[in-house]
Amino acid sequence: MDGAFPAQRPAGFSHQPAWLRLASLLLLIAVDAFAGGAITAYSFSGDVLSRSFRLFADGKSVPVVEMPAMTTEERRRLADAYSTLPSYCHIDDPACMHLHYAHLAAAGDVAIDIHSVEEIKNCRIHPLEWNIPWVIRNKRLHFKTEKSHQPRYYIVRINQLPPLMVAVDPPEPPINRDDPAVVDASPYLTDANGLIEQTNGFQRAFEDLNGSGKTLYVPSGIYLVDQLSIRTGHDFSIYLAPGCLLKVKASKNGENMHRHGLWLDQCRNVTISGRGGIDHQAYENYAIYGNDYQHGMIDYYTSNPLCPWITQSPLFLTGCRRILIEGITIRNGRNFNINARRCDSLTIRGVKIFTPPACTPEYADGINTGSCRDVWVDDCLVACNDDCFASGHYFASYDFRPSENHNVNGMLGWNMRANAVRLGFYTDYDQGDFIFQHCRFISMPYGSILIHGLRLKTDGSPARYGVIRLIDCSFDNAERLRSLFTVERAGIDSLELRNVTFFGPPNAAAAWQIEGDAAAPIRSLRLENVWVNDRRVEKIDTAPSRLRQVESCTIE
Repeated sequence: MDGAFPAQRPAGFSHQPAWLRLASLLLLIAVDAFAGGAITAYSFSGDVLSRSFRLFADGKSVPVVEMPAMTTEERRRLADAYSTLPSYCHIDDPACMHLHYAHLAAAGDVAIDIHSVEEIKNCRIHPLEWNIPWVIRNKRLHFKTEKSHQPRYYIVRINQLPPLMVAVDPPEPPINRDDPAVVDASPYLTDANGLIEQTNGFQRAFEDLNGSGKTLYVPSGIYLVDQLSIRTGHDFSIYLAPGCLLKVKASKNGENMHRHGLWLDQCRNVTISGRGGIDHQAYENYAIYGNDYQHGMIDYYTSNPLCPWITQSPLFLTGCRRILIEGITIRNGRNFNINARRCDSLTIRGVKIFTPPACTPEYADGINTGSCRDVWVDDCLVACNDDCFASGHYFASYDFRPSENHNVNGMLGWNMRANAVRLGFYTDYDQGDFIFQHCRFISMPYGSILIHGLRLKTDGSPARYGVIRLIDCSFDNAERLRSLFTVERAGIDSLELRNVTFFGPPNAAAAWQIEGDAAAPIRSLRLENVWVNDRRVEKIDTAPSRLRQVESCTIE
């Protein structure tokens, strides 16, 4: 079992006051009395169970797995290796090199019991916005997930142990495998134990179902695959059943093969859903087998024969229309986890992403889009090793048109070395609107939101953003932020923050840095009910903060 280790204590941990502990205990006793609803626990065969935690939901054991599986000493060694890389790759808390997570489904309130390997002295349950009551009994932590918490995603830090992610999804509608519109993938496949590559079988299944309007049902099992590709596919669905894991081959020592997990190119009306997942095997590919995570890269603007796609992604979408990604787990990504370029009408709903620092030192954004239009991201848990959500022109091969209409709702984001949101990187097209609602972000050390200035369009005129709006959003661990909010000389029609809260005392040097483009100023800036460490923001134009090139500013 993993025990205590001399890692840096995460900032801001605290004990609950005695009166709140008593109130919590009475509440949780009541919850225990009425617990016992239907719980569905999810896991994948072969996963390593947590050496730090056990979890029970309404009394039912739910597997807690390590992603990736690492001992305390392995975490330390890899953190030390990262310390030799550029400073933006450093991880200041070795316990956070990997994650532990539990995934379950339930309809109503759920009583959660976490058993720790060591006595619990410090605890924090995120998001802090929900102010979740809890009770500690020696090595046990008890709290309730309320149905009103939506989505029901939680991050628990106990002592200096690794972060524990708890995802409570709504029950999944059953799929009738006898329905003639549902096609079992089993006849196409020869192994479900992860021993024999199944790429060709999947490719035949995709071809047979293309245009059929049917659903390919991939049953529980571990399926070893090379890169899976669907070119010009249309009008069919892929369902990854609970326990189904597509495991992407890692390169042999020094082979440095570039592999996406699943690549959809020029597809339309395609759905990928279910409670199964894609494991990109980044940790195995880089840390274990010694492949170079930057192999073939010149920079993020230049495609070349050695690195034709610039990045390797578990899920890569190019030139697609009307795509739905729902419910699946994506983990252990080598680079951007969900990578969408030049797509229209893309919906990403209820996806769980688990790619902590041990998987790759950088380039591991949770969801990254470029030249996309009408994007909806709803109720996703994004734990990654770069920006949780990013949009900009990272790829010259695909990103050559304006973006429009991004809506991100209900995201819980976590990372240890980047921003919550990054917009407009290396972009010379208009970017349209970005709306963030009910999003909660934890731990990122660089900034909450980073909005880059845009480059000139080909006709020499300044590119602009439309409306950038945050509503009912929060940022935990404000003490880690180097910047509260940054706009780098960007042209924006309207920048709005409403009901936004930063929890914790901010770094003394952290500030509001909001600057419009001299040739294309920010036309309207509005802060309404914005709080930093229990203090309402009343002005942002005094040092060290900076407010420039803004035509209209309202703070209330």
